[in-house]
Amino acid sequence: MADMYFTPVFWKIAKAAESHPRYISMPGGTRSGKTYAILQYLNLVIPKVDKPGDVTSVVSETLPHLKRGAIRDFERILGHPLSADKHWNASENVYTYDNGAKLEFFSADASGKVLGPARKRLFINECNHIEYETARQLFVRTTGLIILDYNPAATFWAIEIIEPRENCVVIRSTYKDNSFLTKEQVDEIEANQNDRNWWKVYGLGELGQLEGTIYEFTQIDKLPEDARLKEVWGLDFGFRDPTAIVKMLADTGRKIVYVQQKAYRSNMDNNDISFELRQGGLPSHVNLWCDAAEPKSIKEISVATGGKIKACDKGGVTVGSKRRHQILWVQGWRIYITKDSVDVIRAMRNYIWEKDANGNETDVPVHKWSHGPDAIRYGLYSEFAGKENSGNYTIGFNKPRT
Repeated sequence: MADMYFTPVFWKIAKAAESHPRYISMPGGTRSGKTYAILQYLNLVIPKVDKPGDVTSVVSETLPHLKRGAIRDFERILGHPLSADKHWNASENVYTYDNGAKLEFFSADASGKVLGPARKRLFINECNHIEYETARQLFVRTTGLIILDYNPAATFWAIEIIEPRENCVVIRSTYKDNSFLTKEQVDEIEANQNDRNWWKVYGLGELGQLEGTIYEFTQIDKLPEDARLKEVWGLDFGFRDPTAIVKMLADTGRKIVYVQQKAYRSNMDNNDISFELRQGGLPSHVNLWCDAAEPKSIKEISVATGGKIKACDKGGVTVGSKRRHQILWVQGWRIYITKDSVDVIRAMRNYIWEKDANGNETDVPVHKWSHGPDAIRYGLYSEFAGKENSGNYTIGFNKPRT
């Protein structure tokens, strides 16, 4: 086991557990370390007090979300790759301790697990993305402690139903509770103080009012295999901000688009982007529409990949009405996103219009979450807008056509 360093969040969990509550609910801001601290606590308690056959379950909305989040954190806590650990069953995502107790990881969309055997403890990670009925099925099959964590972007069942109960302890945390953040990470978080709702939720860990997300979408397991679908890619450049690359398959007749994240990370130069495009399988005959603000990068990537890398129809970054028109156009599509597109899904859930000092909606979306949605818009709008029979489109509705 790796050397263990604990934040104040860990000690709050340990203290709360001493009173044997039914629930510990943990709303918190970004980078507060709540998920990591919960897994540290479970990893210390299970081998000390559990018996052979005792099971603790860690649940999140999808398996890709688990692998990118809780399972990766658990691996860091152990201090070595899970693939090299004899206690880890990779096919079942179960860690069996020397005392015979188990820590299992599964997704809320695995109905057989949700409705399966009882467990001793339950941890639902980012529970605000799980339906209450699913959570309730997990609760009734849990004999002991239930821990919930989430970013309080808007009210939902944990706030309304669970936290008012006398047998629930609420632990609120922020980035200031995580003493292991670097100065650069702290500066990045605090740079968002002018975005009032973001700062309230992700900076201060307080209940926000995330209303009116710009796009609605549905998660799917994988892209469909249908040769009739038209392929197009989109790219939003970043460096300090993340660069986002998406592959899309479009059913233009029914206005349906299927989206898969191909890259989403910061500090990518043009060589990195070219590598990701080659690794990601961008076909030479398929258009990739990029942020038009970087013509030099577009040319370099085109030469490096031999692909059809093009500047998108962006409408000018200062022309808010044009951008809004494009966004409303994309709202006319039904959007499906693969479950492994974790960063794009997170961005789409937080993508809203900025508001002015009077609380009125502007023509400018919140920048922090714009990268994935912009990549989708660049590709979809640039490839298909103006090519369709305009009578078949319904533009300007928040909900896509059925």
